[in-house]
Amino acid sequence: MYLKLRNPIFVLALFFLLAGRPAVAERPTAPNLLPYNTVVYLRINDFPSLGDDFQRTSLGRIRNDVSVAPLVDRLYNEFINAFPQIEDELGVSVEDLLELPTGEVAISLAVTDTGRPMFAFIADVGENVTTATTLLERAEFEHINNAGDLSQELIGDTEVTLFANPGDDDDVYSFIKEETVVLCSSELMATHLISVWEGTATDADRTLADNRKFTDIMRNSTGADDYQPQISFFADPLTLIKSTTQNNFQAQAALALLPTLGVDGFKAVGGSIIVAPPGFDTMAHFHLSLGSPRRGVMNLLTFGEGDMTPEEWVSNDVMNYNTIYWDLEQSYAELTKVVDSILGSGYFENMVEENVNTPAGISLQDDVIAHFGGRLTMIQQVVDAEKLNGNALGIGIKLKDTDKFAEFIDEFIAAKAPFITKQSHNGVTYYQPPQGGPRAAANGNQQNSAPPQVQAAQQNFRANFRRPSPTFAIVGDTLVLADSDLIIFNAIDTMQGQGDRLSDADDFKLIADAVKSQTGETQPSALSFNRPEQGLKFIYDLALGEQAQSALQRGAENNDFLRTLNSAFLDHPLPPFEEISKYMAPAGGVLFNRPTGLHYLSFSMNPENQ
Repeated sequence: MYLKLRNPIFVLALFFLLAGRPAVAERPTAPNLLPYNTVVYLRINDFPSLGDDFQRTSLGRIRNDVSVAPLVDRLYNEFINAFPQIEDELGVSVEDLLELPTGEVAISLAVTDTGRPMFAFIADVGENVTTATTLLERAEFEHINNAGDLSQELIGDTEVTLFANPGDDDDVYSFIKEETVVLCSSELMATHLISVWEGTATDADRTLADNRKFTDIMRNSTGADDYQPQISFFADPLTLIKSTTQNNFQAQAALALLPTLGVDGFKAVGGSIIVAPPGFDTMAHFHLSLGSPRRGVMNLLTFGEGDMTPEEWVSNDVMNYNTIYWDLEQSYAELTKVVDSILGSGYFENMVEENVNTPAGISLQDDVIAHFGGRLTMIQQVVDAEKLNGNALGIGIKLKDTDKFAEFIDEFIAAKAPFITKQSHNGVTYYQPPQGGPRAAANGNQQNSAPPQVQAAQQNFRANFRRPSPTFAIVGDTLVLADSDLIIFNAIDTMQGQGDRLSDADDFKLIADAVKSQTGETQPSALSFNRPEQGLKFIYDLALGEQAQSALQRGAENNDFLRTLNSAFLDHPLPPFEEISKYMAPAGGVLFNRPTGLHYLSFSMNPENQ
């Protein structure tokens, strides 16, 4: 529950109390303090240290670059000056609020046996305890002025202030102990925290550190060299839903279906973020904890494993590359079982027959899915840097038998899609529907009857956006589909050795080596590679383009925020992109299908290690 403070200034103040040098006195860390039945958890290990670590990242270095810092400082000062009323309302300045957290910060939600949620917020304030006290005193004053009840009580050896709202259960308990601010939503939570803190807890007062779901995820969320995360998070949504809907018949009826669907095999999710570990810019772990064996919908995650080297058709021109081993044929079979288990035997196949097979004149399972070879690849490439949608997407599906699938495509086009044209690039056949779809082919000669002003708006819209040209082709042993024919042409050329391949690129090899250093010889199920420099340049060029700048200047005429932003950019123009790109480095990610669940590790390299 939460405290109903009607003045948003005090809401902001309480936020900073929670937004987290360690406390002077020793106390249990959040996992050893919060209750066992915590179902949502977010922790910052040391708030000031996180800021220091951020300065060593690419974004931190860009922010501190001599050509960028004046602009950032200007915008920061404008932000500070935009809230002159805060100090009058709270008795502390914005700078005091921003500097308030001095150590650990944690926010959590637990549930009682009766299904009542309990919130808790913990923030070390260290030498800023006077500022925290001032804010709480102002909050007490505001609460009383809004007809709230205020009282003090002793729990253990700790004096606790109760913010009560007559007529409802939205009470808040607050106390400052050993230079740490605590807010929570129930006496039960306050009693648990204080008893554990003061060492008077019984064996029944277990903590989050005793929760197997939590510890399993945290154990999986450290680096190969046991890098300790600055940020960690955890959620157990099924327990939360089951606990808080105990008296809801409809919700309980829906939950009764979970075992049939196999969703009860989902245990928890969590992970960590590690900022600036040695050799890296950032590193993040995400772990989905699953039961074993998997059942129902959890069996749809039919991920395999294998070599992650980019296929020969993948060009070095790509901005992003993602590949995954996924048995779609097995997923289709599992989906059939799940649907039939709920709606009756044969239901899924009848639905596919009625909605796909009969209208298209095919067998989705035999003619399409059965030909897929178990590997999917997705790429992104800039094909028009001057358009807002200048990034084109390509998807590659490995095939078992390319000749048979090519025969199927030709037969399908002849029977059902004659509007799709068949052409050739460097001896390789590719297929294109008319731009705009089948209707465009039928209506291509129609005149635009819209009013002139509408036609002008349409023309202006088209000038800012790339018109997609959907195209597909069989390149090597892969069906490649894209929203731009340039992707297909590039794939064909690269396959034939007429362009550089991503597999030979130094930055990709750097990511591949980093994956191996973190995971050893374990074969992953998926890998991602991206070049943030290209994505940032695309945005950079658009932002500094004539159209964006003109729009900003027009908006500044009637909008204070845009006026301030425009003035800041005029006084402190951004440097050439080359001054920024030196701080950028490639990034990657890798997915593992483990018996305990799915684990994804994403990271970006430190530019100094390239």
